[in-house]
Amino acid sequence: MTIAATGVVAGDFTQILTDLTRTLSYKVVTITQNARTGDETTAFATASNVSAVFFLNDQKYLFDKDGLLAVGDAYIMAATTVGIKRYDQFTVDSKTYYVETVVRRHVAGVAMADYASCMLVTP
Repeated sequence: MTIAATGVVAGDFTQILTDLTRTLSYKVVTITQNARTGDETTAFATASNVSAVFFLNDQKYLFDKDGLLAVGDAYIMAATTVGIKRYDQFTVDSKTYYVETVVRRHVAGVAMADYASCMLVTP
């Protein structure tokens, strides 16, 4: 466990995650690029169950110069040990989402959780 000079411990966030999490069926994605053609190949690992806090949200938009840009349908927050990353997919309540952006949240310099905005793949 990492303890900062402020007394903040990475495990401090564990209780919040324990109280609010639900089980998601999570698939890690691997994207490889052909060295000759440049074509990308996407492969998904077998789904595994992970615990994360799931927030369902009405579609959120960001105003862009060219118009409105969709930035998320849902959010997840998970322990840093889960290792969520962009383009991974998860299923909850029979709906599949993919991870669009991931931000690691720190408190007093200690990594506490990963927070991700997600887009709906299958309604």
